[in-house]
Amino acid sequence: MSMGCGVKRKIIKKPAASVCMAAVPALCILAALAVLPGCSSGPPVIPEDLSVMQFFQRAQEESDSSDWDNALFYYETFIERHPEDSPNIMAARYEIAYIHYKQGEDRRAANEFQEILSFYETTPLPLSFPLWPRVLAKKLLETLAERGVTPEAAPPAAGPNEAE
Repeated sequence: MSMGCGVKRKIIKKPAASVCMAAVPALCILAALAVLPGCSSGPPVIPEDLSVMQFFQRAQEESDSSDWDNALFYYETFIERHPEDSPNIMAARYEIAYIHYKQGEDRRAANEFQEILSFYETTPLPLSFPLWPRVLAKKLLETLAERGVTPEAAPPAAGPNEAE
């Protein structure tokens, strides 16, 4: 296109696709910012009407994804909300000890496993509780002992509803 004094001016039209492509990084940043606050928002909100099975399922899902804090939160909340459910509290206490074991908190786990074993040794009705926490706690306590980790001097055995 000629402008009259010998200067030619080119009109360059940008294709619509290049304008859209320029907006993609900005949209990606906005999307990331919208998602990130959800990642560090703290412990999950646990509905009041969550069933026993749902508590344990959600806690296990958190453990499976190595989100130990949320898994612990589910088990600890279960213990607080269901103080009358001694058999499942014993299962939750085992799971808490196992998480500490998985996190490398060997001394803490050894103490918690020992509390579980002490409870089974002193309760007048051990068969009213699931046996698997006792069996697994004993095996893991033996594994920790092989590594040189033993529980501290054991306090009197706590009931299933009493944590450390």
